[in-house]
Amino acid sequence: MAATSLHMMTKLSPYVFTYEPSETRAASTSSGPNLVLFAAWMEAADVHISKYIAYYQTMYPDATILLIKFVMREAMLSPVATSAVQPAVWHLRSMISAGALSATPERPEILVHLFSNGGATTMQNVYSSYAQLFGRPFPLHCTIFDSCPGLHAFSKSYNALIMSFPKGPLRLFMSPFIMLMIFLAWVWHIPLRFIAGEDFLSRNARVLNDPKVVNETNRTYIYGPADTMVDWRHIEKHADTAVSKGFDVRKEIFENSAHVTHMRTNSQRYWAIVNETWKKATSA
Repeated sequence: MAATSLHMMTKLSPYVFTYEPSETRAASTSSGPNLVLFAAWMEAADVHISKYIAYYQTMYPDATILLIKFVMREAMLSPVATSAVQPAVWHLRSMISAGALSATPERPEILVHLFSNGGATTMQNVYSSYAQLFGRPFPLHCTIFDSCPGLHAFSKSYNALIMSFPKGPLRLFMSPFIMLMIFLAWVWHIPLRFIAGEDFLSRNARVLNDPKVVNETNRTYIYGPADTMVDWRHIEKHADTAVSKGFDVRKEIFENSAHVTHMRTNSQRYWAIVNETWKKATSA
């Protein structure tokens, strides 16, 4: 399947893009979502994002696709992370005002697909921003968690951050600085937590399992033990906590695929899981 260039999407901000189906597509009857909200992983390349967008355009041709990118500095600066999602939140609100979405649907109209801790941070901010701006939870939806959410672990954090730099001298040069940064973050958020407050990964895990904020029919976690950037045990812990809070949870383990490569490893199984998750949401 040919990837769709992001240049074909409308740019709402440096981080937010939208794809609107044609009038012909929108006029047809579809059992798919009205909106796919795609929260990408940190520093995701357009060529990789485009492959997912192309699949969604084929699988749900009548769906609007709202893409939110994530860059490294968002993880470090909470005000930047919050402001980055604002155009997406307001665009979603405009869809409600235009009648393309319902503010309080009886059945879900939105499929949320988030990737890695970057996407988890994005959605945590979307949920929080929507509630703060409009005084109600984000509209009813189902969720796909791909390779997330994770908590702090030195080696996993290092692997995730070092991948932001190309192989070669620059990566070697940045390696000790990244190790120092992770160590200082650990000191700041663990021994000095009474001063620093909650770290962003712990906040992600808490908010994404908060029934007062997350108005969700069902969710699926896609993950595996070969992931070197997010500990699969952290994901399982989050899933188990979600069950204890009343969320409808499905776990799908991909044994041999690395971080955010489950779709590439077994595309047929991956997209079947996505579609089954959506069908369960709308059949409830």
